[in-house]
Amino acid sequence: MNWFESEPADALLPYDGDAMSDFVTLGALAKTRRTRRIHCARGGHQFALQLHSYQERDVKCVVCAAEVEMTSEYMSTQVQLDWLPALLARRLAGPNAAPDMLIENRLWRLASLNTAAGDVPVYLLRAGWYIDFAPILSCLQLDSVGRQIVLTSSPLINTQLADTHRTILALDEVARMETEGLWLDFRRLGDAITAPYPVWFDHDPASGRLAIGDEAIVLRRSQKEVVGLLAAAHEAGHQSVKWKPLLRQARYGGQYTSLWQALPSELRRFIDTAKGDVWIRKEALPPSRAGPPSTSNAPSPDDHE
Repeated sequence: MNWFESEPADALLPYDGDAMSDFVTLGALAKTRRTRRIHCARGGHQFALQLHSYQERDVKCVVCAAEVEMTSEYMSTQVQLDWLPALLARRLAGPNAAPDMLIENRLWRLASLNTAAGDVPVYLLRAGWYIDFAPILSCLQLDSVGRQIVLTSSPLINTQLADTHRTILALDEVARMETEGLWLDFRRLGDAITAPYPVWFDHDPASGRLAIGDEAIVLRRSQKEVVGLLAAAHEAGHQSVKWKPLLRQARYGGQYTSLWQALPSELRRFIDTAKGDVWIRKEALPPSRAGPPSTSNAPSPDDHE
């Protein structure tokens, strides 16, 4: 993992045969090449280049194009940054799966795993000493809603990205790099994917009771099925669901143009709907405000933090 986090992404690593040879064979590290450390005669800049001896006479400073002096010679390798995402994608989604790079050399979508609560995307984040989290967070929010699993090469990244619908796992918690390849703990990863979310309501399927804070309602007949399915969707990390499929799944047979044609008006205190979506409110409305449904937008992921 230390090699995978090397900066810059194309950094040259001095070759250590005892530690690195197996990983070169696996493809995690590139084949070794002759390398020269170089000193700029004018500006004092120092850098290293992989090159053959016949190429040395043409080398100029990469910063100011001045003449340079060749100093030490050694063998170096580089991390093959596409190796780990590609291997994880195949382990998660099959031999033909390929990852999608969302941020260059930083964030990959490895797979989208099908679960009873819907598809759960799994990502890989390459960490380092300094990371700009703003574009990463923005990318994750735009890429999908609902539950997300982010594997990261560093155990230090959690609070910067985690929230109620996004789980951050250090890669070494679910995987182990060995000289024979990568071992993946599918049970640990599966537990993270299927773990229930912390929710803001209390739902008892047996009694049909739904409570938000001090306010509660006891549901009857098919209402229990509708709210039970909605509660399960929230527990799986969904901010909202489409109400028409929800009614069909709860075995409502009629044709409805509004959710409130199927459900009693008193439920408006506890659930809200807009633009075809439905969700359990964060706070129950007082009885006097249980009027027509709101025209607000469906909740965003940040509304559930």
